[in-house]
Amino acid sequence: MFILVVSAGIFAGGGILHAQYNVCNYHAYKDCVGSSIYWFDSCSNRQDLYQDCSSFGQTCQYGQCVASIQPVYTAHQKISCSGNNLYWYDSLGAVNSLYKNCQDANSCTQDSCSGAKCSNVLKCDGSTCAAGLADYNTYCQQAQPNPPPNDVNNLMVSFVAKTDEASQQWNKNAQVSPDSTVYFMIALNNNSDTAYSNVNISANIPGEISLLGNLKVNDAAFSGDIVSGISIGSLEPKSAKSITFEGKTQSFSEQSQKQATITVNSSGAVRSDFVNLDFVPGQSTVAAVSQPAEDTGITTFLKRWYLWILSGIVLIFLFIIVFRRVSSNV
Repeated sequence: MFILVVSAGIFAGGGILHAQYNVCNYHAYKDCVGSSIYWFDSCSNRQDLYQDCSSFGQTCQYGQCVASIQPVYTAHQKISCSGNNLYWYDSLGAVNSLYKNCQDANSCTQDSCSGAKCSNVLKCDGSTCAAGLADYNTYCQQAQPNPPPNDVNNLMVSFVAKTDEASQQWNKNAQVSPDSTVYFMIALNNNSDTAYSNVNISANIPGEISLLGNLKVNDAAFSGDIVSGISIGSLEPKSAKSITFEGKTQSFSEQSQKQATITVNSSGAVRSDFVNLDFVPGQSTVAAVSQPAEDTGITTFLKRWYLWILSGIVLIFLFIIVFRRVSSNV
């Protein structure tokens, strides 16, 4: 069976401009409409219902009934705040069970839940507990609230390097040659209003670089091993420190690209950074040998001034001898 569709264009004067005949095949293909399958003709016109997939507990996909995939239910999928406590939430987003009660035993703290964690802020201004009570006497003698934890985002760390000691330019990439010196610098900045205490720094340096030394903190000599880790004390609010050290490269024959990394740990805040090192064999050897090879003979001769004087004396004697012989012959 097919359907014949005729369309015609007509002039204003009543004449027919053209006629177009479209043949639409009946029941050409099947496709989904919601959870049901319908017949469509070849002109994409929907026709009669073929099958209702929902009656079988299925869904429609690409013109066929397929089994519905039900997500696996998880009772304890995530932890989040509800009110002032932490609760388990299931995979449907509903509260399942209590995870942690944020109310502590200290009546002087302001207990709340935020950002999927409990907050217990000590308040000694009388808003939580009155002066003279047991908790006040125990926790508020200094009348100082607990300092907030350090935010890792306020500790800025930068690791850079250079191969020219005289250069003022530090870079994130350095080209290293055999038997040369690499200079490293770690820059720390505390942008917060609280100090970072017990700042520890360790470095992981590629094996081509050995004999690490000349360790300094703010240009002052500092003892310790940067690889195993050093402690530089505290980093005060709105302050900065710089740590510099040097490394001597060994001989190597293969070109490679590696990273030197550092890790900074303070009060639970951990930051790290890296510098890219491009190990190029033979570069320094060519630069060191080729230039003297061109100048060795002349430069050495010019530096030996006494040879010039001796040569001059010999020439004078030869001139006198030749002059006397010529004079005697005359």
